[in-house]
Amino acid sequence: MLGYIRNRLFSLIIVLIGVTMLSFIFSNISSVDPAEALARRSMLSPTPKQIEEIRKEMGLNLPIYQQYLNWLWGALRGELGISLLTRNPVAADLAEKLPATFLIVGLASLWIIIITVPLSILSALKKGSFFDHTLRMITIFGISIPNFWLGFILLVAFAIMLPFFKVVDYGNFKSLILPSFTIAIPMAASSIRLLRATILANMNKDFVIYAKARGISNSRIIWQHILKNSLPPMITVFCQYLGYMIAGSAIVETVFSWPGIGSHLVNAIIGRDLPTINGCVLVIAVLFVFFNLLADLVNSMINPKMLNEKGEF
Repeated sequence: MLGYIRNRLFSLIIVLIGVTMLSFIFSNISSVDPAEALARRSMLSPTPKQIEEIRKEMGLNLPIYQQYLNWLWGALRGELGISLLTRNPVAADLAEKLPATFLIVGLASLWIIIITVPLSILSALKKGSFFDHTLRMITIFGISIPNFWLGFILLVAFAIMLPFFKVVDYGNFKSLILPSFTIAIPMAASSIRLLRATILANMNKDFVIYAKARGISNSRIIWQHILKNSLPPMITVFCQYLGYMIAGSAIVETVFSWPGIGSHLVNAIIGRDLPTINGCVLVIAVLFVFFNLLADLVNSMINPKMLNEKGEF
């Protein structure tokens, strides 16, 4: 196990270096000059000399590899630079925005569990029935629907036509429901398909036949045996979904005017705020890889046989 964790941490470092390098490259090949954008926000009609001074102050006159190394050295010390939009430390802005994103992702995760587990079991038990076919069509629609479109539909339906919620209502539990549900629906739809298939595969295994021969009730077989053995692939996918939801929350947060890291990243991209863009990408990448590692560790606790003699999956 320790060897596996060590290898995954090493791969984490490689992934983070690759992600931050790509972020720097794509940010710098843009046709929009961040120094000019900052100058035009700060001055009425900046001169080329003033723009060049700002570029030197920001370090954008240095070669891209030197800019990256300077930023990486600061990131290792917890210094992600100063935001060009808010003029605050990027780390402080991210610390302020992350809790809002964690709130909707946490509630969306709860929706996924509540929706996925019972519907998957019912669909597997009623294989080939009208319920199973109907649920299949609903899940296909849920997988295919874009998040931003679903968000707009929910806003129109439940904030305008049926005003149960406010369009902009950050700060209470009701404000969490629509954005978290928007994020959860596509993930829950694909989770139902996966868990149903895994349950059906385990229903014909030898341990199920043995349990029935011992006289164990069907409900106990389903909940304590079949479901337990169906969880490992589901846990892996679910933890990946946590990373996807954090990384893909930008559109949903923008639709619902939610002050999380996703909408903060969108604003930084529009404003060419390079320090904030790179800081957001780094934090999202760290969380994504962390949740993948967490999935493997949880699976090893549920089923230690998944680890080989070297402590690797």
